[in-house]
Amino acid sequence: MAWPKVLIKILNMMRGPIAGVEFHFLFVGYGTVVGNERHLITVDSTSDLDDVLSAADAELLTTMKAAQLNGKQDWTAGVMVLDKADNWQDAVSLANETSSFEAFVLNFPAPDKAFLEQAVALRTELKNKLGRETFVICTTAAIDSTSETGETWAAWLAATSAIQTGVASEYITVVPQVHLKNSTVGLYAGRLANQEVSIADSPARVKTGSILGSSELAVDKDGKALELSILKTLESNRYAVPMWYPDYPGQYFTTGRTLDVPGGDFQDIRHIRVAMKAARKVRVRGIARIADREFNSTPGSEASAKLYFTKDLREMAVSQTIGDYEFPGEIKPPREEDITITWINSEEVEILLSVSPYECPTAITIGIMLNKRLGE
Repeated sequence: MAWPKVLIKILNMMRGPIAGVEFHFLFVGYGTVVGNERHLITVDSTSDLDDVLSAADAELLTTMKAAQLNGKQDWTAGVMVLDKADNWQDAVSLANETSSFEAFVLNFPAPDKAFLEQAVALRTELKNKLGRETFVICTTAAIDSTSETGETWAAWLAATSAIQTGVASEYITVVPQVHLKNSTVGLYAGRLANQEVSIADSPARVKTGSILGSSELAVDKDGKALELSILKTLESNRYAVPMWYPDYPGQYFTTGRTLDVPGGDFQDIRHIRVAMKAARKVRVRGIARIADREFNSTPGSEASAKLYFTKDLREMAVSQTIGDYEFPGEIKPPREEDITITWINSEEVEILLSVSPYECPTAITIGIMLNKRLGE
């Protein structure tokens, strides 16, 4: 006979929320650094950037102010201020020892293709070593508008367009500096971090409003203004650029191109952001199921596992209705066929998830017909 007893077990079923890093970016730039100490500076929408970032140079401070203003409420960011002799890859890695970020922004111009490839390589290292899903925002040099030795828009366009040639990665988006105060990358990063909308919304969204702050654009050495034709050419070369609409006030952005290959699923920044969010969530859920015999190949266990691994997708798909207006979720609700579980052997399992973004019109054609209604 067993000795009478009662055992109480508190079971963790991993049904709780998983904290996210969405909208939280790391900015890396130059300034005046005393000694060898480098540390992560955390700022938010309430920070006095002139005070907190007193060591930053004018370019980094301009970027941060533009990002803060356009990030609006609940904006947060990390900042690493470096000496120009420092290794920026080490700085990004150091910051990731303290915090996690959805993206890191490099606030110094990419001089060539090799620089962009180094940024992509660092992103890959962060995933390999820490499991971090992050993307990169880079920028290119502003036009030299010096009257005697400067550039024309044609010369600048040719040099800038060539930088991205041959780079293939959906995890990087490049923003040319085209504003007079070199604030373009800050405007773009802030627009992506605006929590009034979701990560599934495009930076091209006009309904969010115009960019905030100075929208004055640079001129070339001859004093010629930047034209939409230049921006269209840059966009066709996979750059994320500002734009405007004739007879419609305000300045906006294009869709947020990445350097994904032609035909790739992630040529639009909003698509890779949604996929990375899902990946971050599901990774944690996968870790919690390591060596758990309750997850096995029986029909009942697989059915339970499908519900478990799609939990975050269902939450991402939640829509909100206010009156007769519906705000769609980040993705469409997952269906039964959007998850498959395949057992490779008795100890290895492969889970495939399908994430379905909503359609989002960035080109709208409207036809007007004449209807002659007789008798009226």
